[in-house]
Amino acid sequence: METIIRSLNQVINGQKIGANAIVCSHSKTLEQVLNILTDEGFIRGFFKEKVGSYEKCYILLKYVDDKPAIKNLVFSSRPGFKSFIKWKDLSKSVNGVGILIMSTNKGIITNEEAFYRKVGGQCLFKIY
Repeated sequence: METIIRSLNQVINGQKIGANAIVCSHSKTLEQVLNILTDEGFIRGFFKEKVGSYEKCYILLKYVDDKPAIKNLVFSSRPGFKSFIKWKDLSKSVNGVGILIMSTNKGIITNEEAFYRKVGGQCLFKIY
């Protein structure tokens, strides 16, 4: 979870200064989150590169009309506090805008996919 928080904070800070890409440490969980963000259109993509004994992840940032594609990012869970939600409490969208990323027993998925699969889990973050 700390790797995800650190990497997404780098994405937000990179977009504030207008960077094209950022470099962060790689993890399997981060890769799943980045696949979702790419599919939903919040980033252009990412790739990983082996450097020595560990891997680095390059995240390509996306802008729409010279404004960051990610407007707001709210972490629901953090290392000292975990937020869980049941599938019955899920809706298809977060107030019609943005997505909720969840960690479930089916993997890391969006709130819409969790709603259709009828699974609940830990809320990681909301992104607008």
